Amino acid sequence: MASNSTQCSKNPSREVGIAGAGRVGRSLGKLLNERGQKVVAVASRNRARAEAAAAFIGREVQAVAYTDLPSTVDKILIAVSDDSIGRIANTLAEAGLTEGTVLHTSGIYGTDVLAPLIAQGNSCAGLHPLQTIATPQQGVQKLPSATFTIVGSGRAAEWAEKIVNLLHGKILRIAPGRKSTYHAAAVIASNYIVSLIDAAVLVMGAAGVDPKAARRALAPLVQASVQNALAERPVKALTGPIQRGDIQTLALHLQGLALVPASIQQLYRAVGIQTVQLARKQGLDSAVARQLEHLLRRSK
Repeated sequence: MASNSTQCSKNPSREVGIAGAGRVGRSLGKLLNERGQKVVAVASRNRARAEAAAAFIGREVQAVAYTDLPSTVDKILIAVSDDSIGRIANTLAEAGLTEGTVLHTSGIYGTDVLAPLIAQGNSCAGLHPLQTIATPQQGVQKLPSATFTIVGSGRAAEWAEKIVNLLHGKILRIAPGRKSTYHAAAVIASNYIVSLIDAAVLVMGAAGVDPKAARRALAPLVQASVQNALAERPVKALTGPIQRGDIQTLALHLQGLALVPASIQQLYRAVGIQTVQLARKQGLDSAVARQLEHLLRRSK
């Protein structure tokens, strides 16, 4: 990718570069640009993606190479896949980034992943949005007022807090060294819910229901269940055959699931065991709970 650094005059006090042309980088870049933090450059390994991201973020934003960022901006937001952060940090360090301010948007990593940049005097921190972003447009809508976690200290952490304030968001504090535990919770609450809905649609398909009709029929049930679980404690929101102790109903479910892939059967059993634990807190009889668990743990 040819350098465009001559088109962007460096102004450390206010100019920002985005490393990454995906959904998070585009949506955060556009929001920052609209709220007074001037974004002047976006970098990607793919020139076309960088140009598309630049056009989305703002008219004056330039598509550049990762190696151009150190000579173009003083603040860099790294918004790439978790496995790519270390590589980008090395690239920026080798390109001569010193005394800059760098954030990454990973939910799993602390600042160690940016060690090459820290070693060169850069202030580094992490800013993770606790929000699902399916498209850049959705990110622009959903990130304002979202919750964010921040790791790190110094001027990078101060910049992260400023971004949260600009977005009228909330900061969630987690225990030191527990980033992976926090991120696992986020995955369960977001990605796994999507997988559960997909599994329900597939099971409906085994019952002869068209996928589109299944999604339409399940939507009110899913929405009400999520709303109830969040409005009240999950233990108060739980309903259904396990909560009622209906052993025969559960046995019939397991028979009916013989029509679907083994992975979905295993999913039903695993979530069912957790549901028994929740039902116990609601007062499910211990003997009935043991029978339900035994049924769910049996291989056949």
